[in-house]
Parts: sequence; C-alpha cells; structure tokens
Amino acid sequence: MKPQLKIKFTDYYRGWNIENNLFSKLLTEMYDVSFSDDPDLLLFLPFGTEHLNYRCRKLFITGENVRPDFNVCDYAFSFDFLDDPRNYRFPLALWGNVQTPCDWDPETLLQKKNGFCNFLYSNPSCRVRNELFKQLSKYKIVDSGGRYKNNLGHRVGDKLTFLSQYKFTIAYENTSYPGYVTEKISDAFAANTVPIYWGNPKIDHDFNPASFINYHELGSNEAVIDRIIELDQDDNAYLEVMRQPRYPGDRFPDFAQPSKIKSRLQQIVESTDPPHRSSWGAKVSHRAGHVKNKWGHRLQRWKGRLSG
Repeated sequence: MKPQLKIKFTDYYRGWNIENNLFSKLLTEMYDVSFSDDPDLLLFLPFGTEHLNYRCRKLFITGENVRPDFNVCDYAFSFDFLDDPRNYRFPLALWGNVQTPCDWDPETLLQKKNGFCNFLYSNPSCRVRNELFKQLSKYKIVDSGGRYKNNLGHRVGDKLTFLSQYKFTIAYENTSYPGYVTEKISDAFAANTVPIYWGNPKIDHDFNPASFINYHELGSNEAVIDRIIELDQDDNAYLEVMRQPRYPGDRFPDFAQPSKIKSRLQQIVESTDPPHRSSWGAKVSHRAGHVKNKWGHRLQRWKGRLSG
C-alpha cells in the first residue's frame, strides 16, 4: 500500500493540467497522491506569488531564467549549475521530446527539405538573435513564422512540422546564462533540423556540440554565418552534422533520466529535515512580484513541457 501524500501546485500557467504532468505522474508512482489546500508538499512555478501563502515544504520548479531563491523554497528543480544540495539541475530542454537515439536516414530527410532556414519568434528583445536574422537574410531568405519579423503572411500552427521543412533552425535563447537551455534546441532536434544555438555557454554539458552550430564555440554571428554557408553548400558536411548523436556519449543525460527525477522527488518528500527557508521579508515579496510581471508573457512555452 502506497503512503499518502497531499500536494498542491501554484503559480503555473492557465490551462496546465495539475494531474497530467511529469512531476504528478512520478509522485503517483510512489504515493497515494491527493490534491489539497493543506498540502504536505507545495510545488510552485515562477508565474505568480501564491506560494507565499503556504508554510509547508516547498519545491520550486522552473524552466525559465529565474534562479531558485531559497528564502521562499526548500528545494528546486532548475537549469542552474548551483552548488547547493537543495538544487537539482533539470533544464527545460531535457523535459521533453528527444530522449531516443538518432535512428533516421539523414540522406532521405535532406531530400525532403524544401527550405533553407527558419526563425520562429514573437519576442523582439534579443539583439544578438535579431542581428543574426538580419545578416543571414542577406545570404538567403530566412522564413519567419512567428509574430516578430513575420514574412510568411501568417502565423505558424504546428511548430515541429514547420521546423522539419528546413535544413537549419535559429535556436537562440531570449537570454544567455550558464545552464539555461530551453526547448528551442530540443524542438529543432525533434524536427530533424540542424539547430543554430546561442544562450547557454555550457550547452556542451547537455548536447553534443558536433550535432549543431554553436555560437559559444565560434564566438560571433559572423563566424556562425560562415559555418551555416559552409554546411549549406556542402551536402556531405551537412549530413555529417546530421549523423552526429545529439547527446554526449550518445546517451540521454543520466541526471535527466525519469528514474533519477523520481528518486530526487522521493528524497524531498521523505526528508526529515525541517524547512530551510530563512526569511519572509520585503525582499521576498518584491522578488515574487517582479517574477510575476516579468514572466507572465511567456506562459505558452510551458505547454506540453510538463506533460509526461
């Protein structure tokens, strides 16, 4: 008989199913889970301030560029290479859809591609990304299917189907920070297109750098464009990149395996340590309000990422 566990989720995006997500599913494999307003464990995301109303054990879950604040949580799943036993690194890019080895035929895929490069963004605030789009467009047309710089005349519906038509996908993050890596690169891999990446300087910890074009290895947009042109004009060189395993050692990272996440959740639930939070002052309230305002417009990104 499974032990009973009362949980609650707060500060997540509207439309997210509290029962149908990775963390709920893993917890229900170990416990008789019920959802309660008086929880044993509160799991909260970075999209609000409701978590401040609870004094139980708290687990912060983020795929956004928001670092854990252990003034308001006891444990965290985050992107951060944080040297703190309360933090478990589990970046958004590894929550999803490229957990299987490369088993396709790159030659056949290349023959089916009818586009050069795509750019799928609504956020206009990343200067280095905008500059790449501008400069690369001087070489060949880059199809933009998002709200920003749209040149298709319509917004893209099915993202992965759209990406799969192209040889290359611009997969620049909104911001750059060590460890912060989102679905932008993993969606490109899932669509069997070569990602052009900027954002996490330590991206080679999570993905094989030979399998994509890495700004952080090349050092500038100019060098990135030179590499794109090289691969675009040499099918053999392009196919060599496509054949590369996506993960270091051709293995999905051990720390992101569901069994490891499950084990970490069990440690959190069954820990006998008291809550570690150190303060509830004005700093906390100010930070929470800032997070709510700053990240509210990015809720759409999380859809599908927490579903198992």
